[in-house]
Amino acid sequence: MQNPSGRSQRASVRSHSISRRRSGWHPLLAAVLVLWAGTAWPQTDGTLDFRAALEMAEARSPELEAADQSVSAARERAVASGQLPDPVLTAGVSNMPIGGDERYSLTSNVMTMRRIGVMQKITDPEKRRLRQARGEQAVARDRAERGAIRAALRRAVAATWLDRAYAARTSRLIESLRAELRLQISTLQPLVASGRSSAAQLRAVEMMLVETEDRLESSRQQEQVAVRALSRWLGDDASRPPGELPDTSRLTHDMSDVTDAITHHPELSVAAQDVALARSDVKLAEREKTPDWTVEVTYQHRGPNYVDMLSFGVSVPLPLFAADRQDRDIRASQAALARAEARRLDTEARHRAELRSLLEDWRRLGDRITTLQGQLLPLAKERVDLLLAEYRGGSASLNVVLEARRADVDARLRVLALQRDRARTWARLNFLGIEPSAPQPPETVR
Repeated sequence: MQNPSGRSQRASVRSHSISRRRSGWHPLLAAVLVLWAGTAWPQTDGTLDFRAALEMAEARSPELEAADQSVSAARERAVASGQLPDPVLTAGVSNMPIGGDERYSLTSNVMTMRRIGVMQKITDPEKRRLRQARGEQAVARDRAERGAIRAALRRAVAATWLDRAYAARTSRLIESLRAELRLQISTLQPLVASGRSSAAQLRAVEMMLVETEDRLESSRQQEQVAVRALSRWLGDDASRPPGELPDTSRLTHDMSDVTDAITHHPELSVAAQDVALARSDVKLAEREKTPDWTVEVTYQHRGPNYVDMLSFGVSVPLPLFAADRQDRDIRASQAALARAEARRLDTEARHRAELRSLLEDWRRLGDRITTLQGQLLPLAKERVDLLLAEYRGGSASLNVVLEARRADVDARLRVLALQRDRARTWARLNFLGIEPSAPQPPETVR
C-alpha cells in the first residue's frame, strides 16, 4: 500500500460525509491510514551484512588465532616425538693418582686415561612409531578443537547479529506508532482548546504515547546490548546498521536424520578425537614395557709410553618391577580411555536430545509464524479498516480506533518476536561446523 500525498489524503477525507464536529480530525484519519500500512526497512549503504559479520569475526578472532598456533605447535611436536633422542657426548679423566710422586699427573701412571665418548639411546622403532602416531592424533584433536571454537564463534555472532537486526526492526515498527500518536496529539490539542473534543480523549492518546515511548526505549536498549556484544568480535563495525536478514525458513544441511546430522557437531568430533588420543596412550603404555637400549663408545688416551684404549658397551633397563610401574601406567591409560569413551557417549546423547529439541522448536515456531501471518495479521488489519469506516460515519470513538491500531502493532511485534526466536534457533542449528549457503532474501512481516 503506497503512501498517498498530503493533498490526496485531504481530498479523500473530504469526499466522506462526516459530521462538522469531527471535521478537524481529517488529517488524523489520513495519518492512521498512511501509517497503518506497515513498515519497510530498505538496506542502505554502510550496512553490516550477515555473512560479512561472520567472516569479519573469524578474521579478527584472537581465539581462532590461538587455536591455529596450537595446531602448529602440535604438528611440530608430532614430528619431534618420532625421532631418536639426541646423542650424549661424554668426556673425563679416569684413574688419576692423587698421592705419591705421580699425584695429579695425567700421563705418568699406566692406569690414567683421558677419555671422550658418545652415548646413543636406541628407542624401540615401534615405540617411536606409536609416539609419532600419538602426536599426529594430538594434531587432529587440536584441529577438531579449532572447529568447535569456530562453530561456537559463528553461532554466537549469528545469534547476536540477529538479535540486533530484529531489535532494529522492532524499534522501527514502534516508531511508526509513535509518529502516529504524536500527530494525533498535535491534532487533538487545538480541538480540545476549542471545545470540539474532550480532554479525556487527549489524555488517553498521551498515555498511549508514553507507553509507546517506553517500549521504544526498551527496544533500543536491546539493540545497544547486541551492539556492545558484537563489538567483542567486530570492533567499531558492530555499530553499522544490520543488512538483510538471512532466510531462516530453510537449513543449509539435511536434518532429517538426526543420527547422521549429529556426527557433524564439532563438540562430538572433539570427544571422538579424545577417545582416539586415549587409545594411542594405551598402546604407547603397553609398548613401554619394551625397554630402550643405550649404546656407548669411548676413546681413552693415555700417556706417551702407553697405548690408547677403546671401550664400547650396551645398557638395557631391566623391568623387574613391571607390576608397580609399567602395568600401573597401562591401567591408568585404560581408565583414561574409559573416561573418554563415557564422555563421548554423554556428549552424543546430550547433543542428540538438544538437536531434536531445536528442530522441534524451529518447526513449531515456523508453524506459529505462518498461522499468525495468515490469520491474526489480516484480522487485525480488517478490524482497523472497519473501525476507521465506523469512525468516519460517526459510530465509533477515537479511543476504539487507537486501541485497534495498537492491537495491530502488537500483533506485528508478536510475529517479529517469533521470527527472532526462530532465527536464533536456526542459528544454533545451521552452524554446527557446516558452511551455510548464500544469504536468501529477507523475511518481512506481512
